[in-house]
Amino acid sequence: MTIPLTVALTTYNRCHYLRQALPAILGQTYGDFELLVLDNGSTDETPYYVLECKDSRLRYIRNPPGHTSSFNSISAQWIARSERLLITHDDDIMEPKMLERQMALISQRPDLTAIWTNKSIIDADNNQIHPWITPPGPTRIFEQGEYIARVTEERLWYPASSMIFMPHLLSTNTLLRTYRGVKDSRQRPITIGAGEHVRTALMNLKGPVAFLNEPLLRYRQHGVQETQDVHLARAAMHTFQSLRKLVRKTSYREQYEPMFDAQIARFQAQDLILQQQKATFGQSVLRRLEALLLKGLDGLGENTRVAQPLLPLLVLLLQSGRVDIATRVLDRMQAPAADATTAIRLLYRWAAHVRAGNNIFSHMRGQRVVILGSSLLAALLVIEARNAQVEVVCCLDSNRTRQGTSWLGLSVVPPSWLASREETVDALVFSSERDHEDKLLMMVRSHDPELPALSWKSLVEDVK
Repeated sequence: MTIPLTVALTTYNRCHYLRQALPAILGQTYGDFELLVLDNGSTDETPYYVLECKDSRLRYIRNPPGHTSSFNSISAQWIARSERLLITHDDDIMEPKMLERQMALISQRPDLTAIWTNKSIIDADNNQIHPWITPPGPTRIFEQGEYIARVTEERLWYPASSMIFMPHLLSTNTLLRTYRGVKDSRQRPITIGAGEHVRTALMNLKGPVAFLNEPLLRYRQHGVQETQDVHLARAAMHTFQSLRKLVRKTSYREQYEPMFDAQIARFQAQDLILQQQKATFGQSVLRRLEALLLKGLDGLGENTRVAQPLLPLLVLLLQSGRVDIATRVLDRMQAPAADATTAIRLLYRWAAHVRAGNNIFSHMRGQRVVILGSSLLAALLVIEARNAQVEVVCCLDSNRTRQGTSWLGLSVVPPSWLASREETVDALVFSSERDHEDKLLMMVRSHDPELPALSWKSLVEDVK
């Protein structure tokens, strides 16, 4: 008998979460699937709990200890017996009708090579942080090559844990090497999370893919996720480089390859900025940032939106006195359309403020602030605050690769610093580019219930 779907649940030493994830899968209103529970050698109660589950659809695969979560996922692709596969994680919880809704759309469009859903966000204790990740809207079907082209602008990058795809369409060479433990002689950056984005694009190279815009999975955010140990700028850079190779194979190449060039230049600039320990940028660094800006703008003639990913770099150059080159670029680019992200529209407005001699911190002169984050947007906030004679005490960052470092003359500390600090702080400023900051505010409140918290977006909007 043909099995239409394999669900693979990867787990390691999180039986307390597994006790919620596993029943949610077995209790789906769509039940025609096999379930693989892939365990990376858990030493807690996981094996006993899984083996107690009496369901003919369930197979328990216990891998030897020491393997990565990626190996667990690759195991699923080798072991799955069906044409379609969903790889989910022990800390996320499916809503009862998730598989039913996905398989119904596949029944209507059997040519779909992948389908994923919107998600709600919960914390470690199952409290809802936000009801959705992507703003509510219609289900989207991207025809062959379209998702790859639009991925830099659509902001639909959340396929992990809910994506049903067709693994036989993927190349088996890399999978086989990893599965057999053959080491790759090429050095690659750590890119946790990037694989799902590339996998979706690879599916779209073969056929249409769909985004089901219903929050049908509860995505858990907590303090022990692997993304907190990743160099995010290099991970993003590697992802865009991989996607650029794919867009070259589509009919969208001429119009959209420049968008990937711009994104790569942006994250190369971010990587350079992350390495700066001194309080101010030297002239050689500013020249390199200018060169990256020009490199990213090569395709501006083919796509007028190419400058948008580079807006943070334009703001930084204006703040640092490199007015001529930034002004020339601003004069050439069009104002972002209404459907652009909030961050893009407000970065464009911020650039206009700086160009006009305004400062988003001007009303806070003499105050002491901390910045939540230590990446490109945080750098803009540090420079802007200093230009307004606002003292930046430190930067907070949950990414463990950043904690304990010195950056732009500041200490980068974990968010828990808020609870133990002895210094006076007047406000905290978020540097996130996301439209919603509920999770960040909840995290701040867990350490300091009273500290005023501001978004850079509101500071930009308040400038008259």
